[in-house]
Amino acid sequence: MNSDSIAIEAASDGACSGNPGPGGWGGLIIFDDNSELEIGGSEQNTTNNRMELTAAIKTLEKLKTYKLKENFKLRTDSKYVIDGYTKWIINWKRNGWKTSAGKSVQNLDLWQKIDQLRINGLIMEYVKGHSGDKHNDRVDKIATNYSKGISIVGDSKEVESAVDFFDQNAPAEIQELFSRNQLILKFAEKKYLLSSLELSKLLSEENHLKIKQYLLFEWRNWRFIPKDKKYWIIEKKNPDFL
Repeated sequence: MNSDSIAIEAASDGACSGNPGPGGWGGLIIFDDNSELEIGGSEQNTTNNRMELTAAIKTLEKLKTYKLKENFKLRTDSKYVIDGYTKWIINWKRNGWKTSAGKSVQNLDLWQKIDQLRINGLIMEYVKGHSGDKHNDRVDKIATNYSKGISIVGDSKEVESAVDFFDQNAPAEIQELFSRNQLILKFAEKKYLLSSLELSKLLSEENHLKIKQYLLFEWRNWRFIPKDKKYWIIEKKNPDFL
């Protein structure tokens, strides 16, 4: 994509293991030059509805930075998000953000956020989950993997194709290694601070003692550096390798 690219469609999805439990969300934006942008994230203790809402919110935030085609559609398999966005919010706001029964609106913080991000002319369209729709399947995959602490997000079709290649041909342990390295790369590039718990979930058990003791250590192409006995930062051992 470039500065002249026009977004022609988007998809979003959320996932949660346990409900409440660890969750993930995913978004996908398709452009008129056939490029695609993927986004995703996770939360440690959340619900499926919150992840569905977060996916829509994060996708809307991204969409506001691009030109959109007329009658633009954001597609989701969450009727909860669609009904809230198109119908419920109108009555909630009229009632001072209360339900018709006078009760507090669940997930109020997210509903108010999505209302602030409303885009004129945008159509929120329902797509049945797990029905073979490739864009819905992709954001479902992103969200589900993030709920497990794994990132498969790419910013182009080339990256997505590489992931699909591993999905189809590689043993499960190689798929996991590939996804884990992708996620570590993202953290390193963005210079994110990770807690010991987050880092333990990211790496295999053999590294857990070093993490617990806040000792600098290396794993494959990465260096893990303790910071203030509270957080970790990740660096590439060889900046030219990836």
